[in-house]
Amino acid sequence: MKRILKILVLLMVFWLQDVVAQDYLSVEDALRLGLENNYGIRLGKQDLQLAENNNSPGNAGFLPRLNLTAGQTNSVTDSRQAFLTGQVNDRSGAKSDAFNAGLQLNWTIFDGMKMFVRRDQLSKLQESAGMELLLTVENTISDIHLNYFTLVQRIRQKKVVENTLAIGNERLRLAEDKLRFGSGSRLEVLQARVDLHSDSATYLNLLDLINRSMVAVNTLLGRDPGLRFTVDEQILLLTGLRADSLEKQMLSRNTQLLLSRNDEQLATLALKELRSKQLPELGINLGYNFLNQHSQSGFLAENRSLGLTYGATASMSLFNGFNTRREIKNMQLQIESSRLRVSSLENELVGALRSAFMSYASKQQLMQMETHNLGSARENLNIATERYNLGDLSGIEFREAQRNYLEAETRLLVVVLEIKILETQLLQLAGMLKN
Repeated sequence: MKRILKILVLLMVFWLQDVVAQDYLSVEDALRLGLENNYGIRLGKQDLQLAENNNSPGNAGFLPRLNLTAGQTNSVTDSRQAFLTGQVNDRSGAKSDAFNAGLQLNWTIFDGMKMFVRRDQLSKLQESAGMELLLTVENTISDIHLNYFTLVQRIRQKKVVENTLAIGNERLRLAEDKLRFGSGSRLEVLQARVDLHSDSATYLNLLDLINRSMVAVNTLLGRDPGLRFTVDEQILLLTGLRADSLEKQMLSRNTQLLLSRNDEQLATLALKELRSKQLPELGINLGYNFLNQHSQSGFLAENRSLGLTYGATASMSLFNGFNTRREIKNMQLQIESSRLRVSSLENELVGALRSAFMSYASKQQLMQMETHNLGSARENLNIATERYNLGDLSGIEFREAQRNYLEAETRLLVVVLEIKILETQLLQLAGMLKN
C-alpha cells in the first residue's frame, strides 16, 4: 500500500514539475496556430490557388493562339537528268539546303457562347474551392474546440480526483489509527484501502487520457505531438443563442448548403455549354511564312519566298447521331437531381439544427440542476467528513458521501463540455464558426 502511495505522489510531483515547464496555450492561441499550421487547411489553400490559376481568360478560350515554327533541312545527292533537248545534267555530291519559318495566329471569335460559359464555370469552380477551404477551416475549428475543451474537462476532473485521493489517504490514516488504538476494525482499514486503490486507478487512467488529448490537440495544430502545455481551465459558455435566428443564418450561410447550390449552378452552366454545340463556330487565322532554299542540282539554284497569309473559317455540326440532344436531356436530369439534393440537404440541416438546439436547451437545464446537486453533495461530504472524524459515521457511509460528490462534480463537468460542443455544432450549422 505504501508503495502505491509513493508512486502516486511521485506521479503528482512529476506532473506538477512538468506543468511548471510547460507553455500556456489559450483556446484563441490554439485556433490561431491551427489555422496557420493545420495540414488539411494548408492543402486546401493549395487547391484554392490552383483554382485561381485556372480562372483566366486564356483558359476560358477568349485569347488567340500564336505559334512559331522553324526548320532547317540539308541534303547531299547524286543526280542524272536527261532532257528532251538532249542535254544531260549529271551531278555527284550535289548539296541542297532549305530554311523555313512561320508565324501563325489562330483566333476563335465565336464558338456558340462556349467561352463565356467556360468563364462562368471557372469562376464557380474557384468559388467552390474557396468554400471547400472554408469547410475545412470550420471542421478544423470544431475539432480544436472538441479536443481542447475535452482536455480542459479532463484536467479539471483530475483535480477532483486528486482531492478525492487526499480525502481517501486521510480516511485510511484515521482507520489505521483507530485500529492501532483498539477503537476500529480491520474491515474498515481494508475497505479504505480498496477505495483508495479504486481512486488511484481512476487517477492513472485520467493521466493517460490527458496525455492522449494533448497529442490530439498538437496534431490538429500541426506541431510536435509530444509538446506539453497548460490550458485555460475555464469553459466560457455563450448566451443568447436562438433557434429561429440560427436557422435563418443557416439557410443563407451554411457552407455545405452553399457548396450544394454551387454544384447546381455548375450543372446549369454545363447545360449551356452543351447547347452551344448547336451553334456555329467562327475563327480567323493570320500567318507569316519565310522560305530560303539553295540547290546544286535541279531546276532552281535558289528559291526564296516570304509573305502574309490570312483567312477565316466557319464550322457547324449538322448531325452527330443525336448525341448532343441525348447529352442535353441527361444534363437536364442532372440539374433536377442537383435541385433535389439541395432541398434534401436543407431539410437535413434544419432537422440537425433543431435537434441540436433542443439538446442544447435541455443540457442548459441539466447544468443548472447539476450545479445545485453539486452544492448539496459538497455540503453532504463536509458533514460526513466531520462525523467520520468524530467516529459517528462508518467508512462505508463516508465512502458513499465521497462517491456522490465525485459523481456530481464529474456530471457537471461533462454537461458543461457537452453544452460547449453543442454550441460549436450550432454555430457551424449556422455558418458562423469562423474563428
